[in-house]
Amino acid sequence: MRLACLLLLLPVVGPALAQAQVPDAQAQPRPVERLVDPEFGITSDGYALRRDVQMLQWVPDTRGDRLDWRDAAVPTGGLDAAHRNPPALPFVAVEWRAKARFPDGRVIPHDVIAQAGAWQLLHPEPALLPPNLAATFQPSGEVLTTAADPQSPQPGDLRLRWSELVLPDGTGFVFDAGRWVPVPTRGRALDAPAILEPAHAAVDASGTGGNSWRYWLAAVLLLALVAGLAWRQRGRR
Repeated sequence: MRLACLLLLLPVVGPALAQAQVPDAQAQPRPVERLVDPEFGITSDGYALRRDVQMLQWVPDTRGDRLDWRDAAVPTGGLDAAHRNPPALPFVAVEWRAKARFPDGRVIPHDVIAQAGAWQLLHPEPALLPPNLAATFQPSGEVLTTAADPQSPQPGDLRLRWSELVLPDGTGFVFDAGRWVPVPTRGRALDAPAILEPAHAAVDASGTGGNSWRYWLAAVLLLALVAGLAWRQRGRR
């Protein structure tokens, strides 16, 4: 009779114990929108789009003023009277972010994507720029520049580059024990660290992951049953 009870419990408790050790099936989130740089028309299907801007400016040096690429306006104070920088850059660095959702509708925080993802450069075609900008910028390696001769830029020339945030191939996530964990959707395991999820978001994001307590309860009940049967068996001897 006791053996029959144990056999009846195994189909229920066995899978429960297994699921208690293994997170929900991994999945890869997808951006819910296509990102666009509204000034230049550069687009990306990634999780973020970033525009970096630099200007060739005069900077003070112990051996005299020198030219250097800077991403912010350099004050003219301390520079030679013949060296003056514009008070501001005509374009600013910007980052656009897309929300990312799983196939079941759950939203994953951007910080999780950013930590597991990587930035890769885009190579925009000047011909696809708005006409006024296409006449001003030309490609030079990985950037667009206003320099007439990219090998000999002049003070005030700009260079811009764009990059997009992507996930490495085969990267997915599971929500396990209150945190997002990067896992492979195929191939070997990832080395990326687990990412903690804020406590207020854990309940919403976990979906059915919060049911793991039921599996542990089933395991405890099974152990208690086995212990009770063993104790009764010893008492009858």
